[in-house]
Amino acid sequence: MKKIRRIALFILISSIILTPVQSMAFTIPNEIKQKADELQLDAEAAILINADTGDILYEKNINQKEYPASITKLMTMLLAFENCDMDETITFSKEAVFSIEPGSSHIGIDQGEEITVDQAMYAIMLQSANEVSNGVAEHIDGSLEAFAQHMTQRAKELGALNTNFVNANGLHDENHYTTAYDMALIARELLKYPHFKDVLSCTYYEIPPTNIQSETRYLHGQTQLIKEPSAFYYEYCEGGKTGFTDQAGNTLVAYAKKDGTEIISVVLKSTGYGEYTDTIKLFDYGFENFKTQNLCTQGSLCQNTTAIEEGLFKDETFNVTGNYASDVTVTLPLNCSLSDIETNVDLPENIPVPLSKGDVIGSVSFALNGEEIGKTDIVSADDVGENAAAAMATAQTKKPIDIKLIAAALICLVVVLIILRFALVKLRYEHNRKKRRQRLKYYRDTNFKNLELSSKNRKYR
Repeated sequence: MKKIRRIALFILISSIILTPVQSMAFTIPNEIKQKADELQLDAEAAILINADTGDILYEKNINQKEYPASITKLMTMLLAFENCDMDETITFSKEAVFSIEPGSSHIGIDQGEEITVDQAMYAIMLQSANEVSNGVAEHIDGSLEAFAQHMTQRAKELGALNTNFVNANGLHDENHYTTAYDMALIARELLKYPHFKDVLSCTYYEIPPTNIQSETRYLHGQTQLIKEPSAFYYEYCEGGKTGFTDQAGNTLVAYAKKDGTEIISVVLKSTGYGEYTDTIKLFDYGFENFKTQNLCTQGSLCQNTTAIEEGLFKDETFNVTGNYASDVTVTLPLNCSLSDIETNVDLPENIPVPLSKGDVIGSVSFALNGEEIGKTDIVSADDVGENAAAAMATAQTKKPIDIKLIAAALICLVVVLIILRFALVKLRYEHNRKKRRQRLKYYRDTNFKNLELSSKNRKYR
């Protein structure tokens, strides 16, 4: 069942919030710049970036508008990952199947045929299937035109401001263009989806029989950088997407990773096999001159410091544990060591409490050769001083003691006690008096009876 989820703005905001604090300003040393100038690339435009930090390691006409050809499909795949579940079913329309140019890349999908989004991802990456790209477009936005607008808008949200897409597959159109820098941004965004790496590195895939096709489709990857028998095989390459039209020439976006450093290359308008030789030059240059270094990790301990409660509890101190608020990952020259990094922790001498977990209490910055390369906040790891604060709040709400009022209350209490004393004495007197009367009455009555009895006894003698 087709699901249309237009949540581009939400994704943009989420990506901004969730992206760790990265390098501030990366400056390539002059000796490395000289090596970059010696690369002599065939492509008219090219870029190499650090996939983790986004730092530009090499650039050649990176903002020059070029035709992308089939590397356009990386944007199509990005929108599929953002808007679809991989097990959703795509049903292909007549327009999706038959609107592509005769002789262009396809896998023979027929009108009304059904495959999953996941199968479509492999068909796009391995065989650059144009009709499959169209099917994904209609599945997400209902029409090819609406999807093209979606592509362009999403690209601008990523910062790709010099890009305009008019189709989902990259077939030539004068108004369909991008830049090396913009494509690097799109390629980097795809790394947020782990399954993309599975598709990227695949060289062979099978689509089983469908509701229309009775035979299995066998898909073979086109990127020579990850095929071991190829003359352009590159050991550390994770995969890539190629493109070609007469107007665009050869284009290629590729990923490589070595010793924890991941880089992305983009080459546009290359000739012959220049897209491969250029990419290999860029990869070698990147790994021979740069490395990725994590300087601090979100949630890890930064420093213990002392907080002092001001006011009523001014003499009471609290131990505060500070944690790094986010990761700081930077690009460094390969020969740079951690001892070359200057760490500057900025914390106040006394931190007022109470603190809630996550409250910002300071910051830490990192510098190389006097230039700041990374920065993040330091936050409280725990709640601190809440009981003291509550006691202070209670104390502050109490009114000053009134001595006169207390004295008056004591006098009243004494008077009441005296009155009660007299009342108790009177009650005891009345009680004793009553008992005496009762005893006297009893004594008299008893004596009178005895006298009568004695008189009678005397009469009958």
